[in-house]
Amino acid sequence: MSNHEASNGSGGDETAPAGGPSGRNRRPDDPIQRRGDPSESPWIARPAVDAVDGGVTLGEREENDGRDPRTRIAYCLTREGHERLLVSWLEERGYEPVRLGSAEMEAARFDLCIVDRRTLGEVADVLTERQRRSSVLLPTLLLTSEDTGEALAALPAELAAVVTDVVSTPLRTPILKRRLEGALRTRRLSRELAGSRERYRRLLEHTPAAVFLVRDGRIEYVNAAGERTLGVRDGDVQGERFVSFVDEADRDRVASIVESVAPGAAIEFVDASLRRNEYAIPAELAIARIDDEGGDTVQILAHDISRRQAREEQLKLYRRAMDAATVGISITNPSLPDNPLIYVNDEFERLTGYSRDELLGRNPRVLQTENTDPETVDRLREAIDAGEPVSVEIRNGRPDGTEWHNQLDITPIEGDDGEVEYFLGFQRDVSDRHEREQRLAVLDRVLRHDLRNRLNLVTGHAAEIGAGNGDPAEHAAAITRAADSLISLADAARRFRSAMRNADVAEQVRIDHLITEVVDAVEERQPDVHIDCDLRTAAVRSNGSLKLAIEELLSNAIEHAGADATIEVLLERAGDDVLVHVVDDGPGIPVGERNALEGTAETPTDHDSGMGLWLVRWAVEAIDGAVSYVPNEPRGSIVTLHVPIVEESDASAIE
Repeated sequence: MSNHEASNGSGGDETAPAGGPSGRNRRPDDPIQRRGDPSESPWIARPAVDAVDGGVTLGEREENDGRDPRTRIAYCLTREGHERLLVSWLEERGYEPVRLGSAEMEAARFDLCIVDRRTLGEVADVLTERQRRSSVLLPTLLLTSEDTGEALAALPAELAAVVTDVVSTPLRTPILKRRLEGALRTRRLSRELAGSRERYRRLLEHTPAAVFLVRDGRIEYVNAAGERTLGVRDGDVQGERFVSFVDEADRDRVASIVESVAPGAAIEFVDASLRRNEYAIPAELAIARIDDEGGDTVQILAHDISRRQAREEQLKLYRRAMDAATVGISITNPSLPDNPLIYVNDEFERLTGYSRDELLGRNPRVLQTENTDPETVDRLREAIDAGEPVSVEIRNGRPDGTEWHNQLDITPIEGDDGEVEYFLGFQRDVSDRHEREQRLAVLDRVLRHDLRNRLNLVTGHAAEIGAGNGDPAEHAAAITRAADSLISLADAARRFRSAMRNADVAEQVRIDHLITEVVDAVEERQPDVHIDCDLRTAAVRSNGSLKLAIEELLSNAIEHAGADATIEVLLERAGDDVLVHVVDDGPGIPVGERNALEGTAETPTDHDSGMGLWLVRWAVEAIDGAVSYVPNEPRGSIVTLHVPIVEESDASAIE
């Protein structure tokens, strides 16, 4: 109830005593009557029979209704007898009554004040000052023997402003109880509202976002974060137009939104720059109109996003760097089912042959093939399950069926709690390195094998010469042949190594011309040898190794088949490849040496010779070709080189 509301219900009828102020119909057992002289108390009405207003007698203790047992009621009444009766009534109901004069009221703690017309004038200034200093209502009840409305109307404005409620006398206890509890309830609500306002004020003051309350376009309130954002302090911006602190490029747009936003409408989020002295601060504004009485107040939350933008730019830089990296980069999320890929860079796509759409959301095991080493997979799985870094070389496959050797390094990325949140993977294609290592192993094995055989031959014949056995000339000839063979082997290895070092500088050549040149050179060195050719026109890429490969195949055929053997070189087209068939009718290539021609990997248990055939295979593979072998019927060998053909438009340039 407001300070100017009267609580008399229907005038003075509600509080009219049942027996009147003269005290008629009093009962000798009335508790009030027993505590003082009834003739001296016009304030408290006596019950007419056994109950008043619903059967609640003055002697009955009503329920507390949850009120604070320490609630203090200050009273300042004219007559001492009236005070005693009121104090007794308050104490019976659990209140703490305290008598205060105007001097004591300045500092005393109390929750409600009861005055009469005379004492109101004495304490009004003190109550007014206390109410001015506090955001919580301090209710004052005025007791009067007059009509409540007339009594309130007769008060000067400065006194009427102090009064919360007016109660007529003599009192009926239910009426006094309702008035008292109503005033105290209003105080409690006022305290809760003040607490909410204080919490809201503290929230605004401590929120990291700048908060502005704007009315009619001008700033009425700004919190500490807002002052820091604008570089001002101590309320210097109050009364200033808000848009004057908005960057000129965004000013009209922000002003239009502030003016047009409707009460209760969705919050408008606006990206704009605020001005701090001469600097522009990128900010995100959240604009909403507060649903107050006039609806004229707009709340603007401004969040400085300069750091966020800097972080975003940094992340973009990291993203561009990762996307452009020359090593494959992938990220998986173990918190998702099956630890799927959530990021792959461009190089990862190139290495694997899969697109991002095909990879994201799938586990990296999609890259494994039937030739992937199970022990390597187990090692990977154990490290990932344990959240530990791991580095392995694993065999992976592409959608087109080709396989490659992946040097895979995986590092766990932990969160603030120490738990693994992501796995970062780096992939490098080490197929070339793996192939070089395999070739070195083969060369090491073959050279050791051939050197040992040749040197055994040399030492054997030398021992025979020393022992005087046999014809020294024959032994010397055998030693010479072994030495020549070693020299030829070393020379072949040197020439192939030189050619394959230049694999990246291959040039286009007419393969039919290349074959003719090789055949002429072989026949010139060995006049008793004849090689038949059936050639077709075709252009291929060659770095010099292809010429050596054809020469090695022809020399190998002559060596095993002999000068009288039939040797042919046939050239045909097969799709995008040209096939070079080297055919002989000799004894055929030994089984142990066919590994090089049949694509079989070198193993440490093989001890046969055939280094020249391994060199042929590697030379052709260097130009993206392949080698195959089939027996010739009824006798001999057919070795075929599969060499990619270049575009016809390019071939015309080399005529």
